[in-house]
Amino acid sequence: MELKRSMYKKKENIQLIVNSNCQLRILTKKDVSDDYIFWINDFDVTKYTEQRFRSHTKLDVENFVDEKFNSESDYLFGIYLDEKHIGNIKLGSIKWDHMIGTVSYFIGDKSFWGKGIASAAIKRVIKFALSDLKLKKINAGYYENNIRSAKVLEKCGFFIEGVKRSDIIFDGERINLILVGFTEEDANR
Repeated sequence: MELKRSMYKKKENIQLIVNSNCQLRILTKKDVSDDYIFWINDFDVTKYTEQRFRSHTKLDVENFVDEKFNSESDYLFGIYLDEKHIGNIKLGSIKWDHMIGTVSYFIGDKSFWGKGIASAAIKRVIKFALSDLKLKKINAGYYENNIRSAKVLEKCGFFIEGVKRSDIIFDGERINLILVGFTEEDANR
């Protein structure tokens, strides 16, 4: 519990270096740009997320970012490539009693799709979660037809742990939600 409090106090200063031109920085309301609003309303970007069901205003997004910034169980990072905000990755909600968290992500700027940036960001967040926050497990999930996320999460060392059958409606059909996990032991393999 003390670790959680100490990390929370300095949250705004957290920057994670992914590589020489990519870093992750905690988002604040000032980071909510027109590009960010465009991405979160772009069906191609959100079609495999629950965000696809609603339209987002700047105020909505600022409130979401502010909520995550003030949360003791969420870390919302912007993915920055050469100082350009191109997407987000979130660790949370963290269940501190069980020392587990959930990771979710998107690359909003489609010109950076398929370049390995999401994989690199996920690997860096896993390292932060295990080393700095002392979490023991990271969970994620994806729609069964989201082949890119399946490949990204497998590349990052996640294992399929379960299938929530017929859990999602996608294009008028019921599909499965795939549940994956990464444990502290997986990091040592």
